[in-house]
Amino acid sequence: MKQIILLTCLFFGSVLVFSQVNFTGYLVDEDNNKMRDVTINLYEDNNLVSSDKWAKKFSYDLELEKYYTLELVKEGFIAKRVAISTFEGDKGAEPFMFVMELLKKREGVDESDLDFPSALIEYKKSKGSFNFNVPYSKSIKKEQAEVLTVDD
Repeated sequence: MKQIILLTCLFFGSVLVFSQVNFTGYLVDEDNNKMRDVTINLYEDNNLVSSDKWAKKFSYDLELEKYYTLELVKEGFIAKRVAISTFEGDKGAEPFMFVMELLKKREGVDESDLDFPSALIEYKKSKGSFNFNVPYSKSIKKEQAEVLTVDD
């Protein structure tokens, strides 16, 4: 009987540990052209867990109950970050897909003003899906536009 209980606990524990959700994005420039050779650094909390080059589309299986940051880097473009929370995750979560736009660097622009995550995305168990924080992203996009037009 003890062996059956132990095996059952190990089975359910392993399912919970390896619960993941798929997170997919499309890489485009300001003109909506697909991009190649974009390096994406994936951080769990503040620890780099992956650094890969992607073309047009990227995809990660993210573990639940974690905080992640995606950092998109390409020569000649302003680096972007996306903050992702899977803390309210559920192993039955639908894959999340979105488009990530990279902006070309501009001469004389202080990029430190653009260092905030451009999107906040978190899983909402009550809705059964990932939630893209639209007001936050709109405010960041507005700030980016102001920084880029003031220095043009």
